[in-house]
Formats: sequence, C-alpha cells, structure tokens
Amino acid sequence: MIEQGVIFNSQGKQLIAIEHLPSSAITSVTSNQQQPKKGLIIVVGGPQTRVGSHRLFVYLARALAKQGITVFRFDYSGAGDSEGELSSFTEIQHDIDAAIQTFKTRHSDITELALWGLCDAASAILLYLNDYPAEDKIKQLFLINPWVRQAETQAQTYLRSYYLKRLMSKAFWRKLFSGKVQAQVAFTEINQFHQQGKVSNKVHLEDNFVTQMLQGLDKFTGQSHVILSGNDLTADEFKLLVKSNKHWRQIMASATITQQVISQADHTFSQQQKKKQLIAFTVNTLVK
Repeated sequence: MIEQGVIFNSQGKQLIAIEHLPSSAITSVTSNQQQPKKGLIIVVGGPQTRVGSHRLFVYLARALAKQGITVFRFDYSGAGDSEGELSSFTEIQHDIDAAIQTFKTRHSDITELALWGLCDAASAILLYLNDYPAEDKIKQLFLINPWVRQAETQAQTYLRSYYLKRLMSKAFWRKLFSGKVQAQVAFTEINQFHQQGKVSNKVHLEDNFVTQMLQGLDKFTGQSHVILSGNDLTADEFKLLVKSNKHWRQIMASATITQQVISQADHTFSQQQKKKQLIAFTVNTLVK
C-alpha cells in the first residue's frame, strides 16, 4: 500500500487529506477479472479529524486498501490541519463536493465510489445528496449512527433508553434511598423529558435538517447501508425516528436500504472486537 498526503481547495481554503492506494498486485488482479474499480471517501464528523476516534478511520482505510480499494479521508474546513473556521455538519457540503471532485480527477479510472460517515458525518452526506446533483459514480453509502437529534426524539430516547434502564436498576434505587441521588431533581427531569417528548414531530421542509436528510436519502438511487451501535443513544434516537415517522419508515423499507445493528457496540466502536466487526462489514460489502 501507499499512503500519501493530498492538499485540495474548497471555496478558497486548503483542505488536507490522506489517500490510501492499493498495491499494484491487487489492482492488476482486479483489472484482469474485469471487475469495477472502487473507491471510498471517508467524511469526518465533528469534533473528529481524518484519523477518527481510536484511529478508526486509519484502520478502516488500510483494511480497504489491502483489498484493492482506494480510500480518501480528509479534514473539512477548520478541522484538523485544514484551513478556515470550524464548520458544523450542516455547512460542509461544499467540502464534500470538493473532495469528491478531487478524488474523481485523481482517479478517473475508478468507476464506483462510496461515501462513509459516522454520526453527523452520515447526516452531512445525506444533506450533500439533497443539495447537489446526483453523482453517477456514487453507488453506495455507509451511514453509521446517523445524527438526527430533535427535541422530541431526544426526550423520548432518554426516557426509553436511559431513564427506563435506571428505574429498573437496583443501584439507582439504592442511591435514591441513600440520598446520593436527589429524588426531586431526578423525577423533575423525567417529567420534563416526558412533556418534551409529547411534542408532535412536525415537518419543516426549510429549516429541519432531519427532513433534508430524508430527502437526500430518497434522491439517492444506489445502495445505502445503515449501521447502528447496540449501545448508543444516537443510534437509539435514529431507530425511534424511523419507528415514529411514517416518511422515514417508508424510505427505510426500500429494497436499496439495509440496516444492521452491531450489538453492544458504543457510538465510536471503541471496543476492538466491535471495531473489527464494523470494518469487516464495510470491507466485505465493498469487495463483493
């Protein structure tokens, strides 16, 4: 494998990327089999850099490159080594497009491109697909624990995934009766989340990024893979959104969208075994 730095431009700012090139032997075998040549761009979510939590993006890129897939991971504006003010995930669609165009220019022989994002990077990918004309080379999406934070789903998620578990826990009641947990504070907080969770999930096409994500997913004609952690409130909130919102349910039921849960994994796959499962799924899916 070859790993090299790349500098590219996005709206007058220099962004920094690392490119992972497969060995010539693997590339030659793939070419002889007349299989499509594939590449993957890793979009980074805040406040991470192109390395990823626990070096996840580095391990993922190297595993893919060993299987003949070219990988491009970059810092968006203001993150890591890239220039500019730090951007939020709703503001980096220009950077994603610049990365895609740079990648296509550098590797015009690649016929199938995939985008991979964790948390709000997954959200940023769907916002990009909603804002920009469809790229015919983008064939697959890997959306890991997409960020769909809204007041009402956040409240319901905390009630179901956090407070319900606490109320069922003997340790919570021991702390409560021993005075280590203030009863009034705890139950006031539960009631506030309960009231907030009853707010109807109205659709605001102009200002609701979750709705814009849905539109981006609907516009995409390739294969989408939604991968959720089994021990993560962000993943729980996404599952609750799909369950409670008929529009999301309809889209997620599409034959072009798959959903997989990696049990007991936390948000950033910090456990070695869970990280290996996520990487293996990505590699096996792309190498097919």
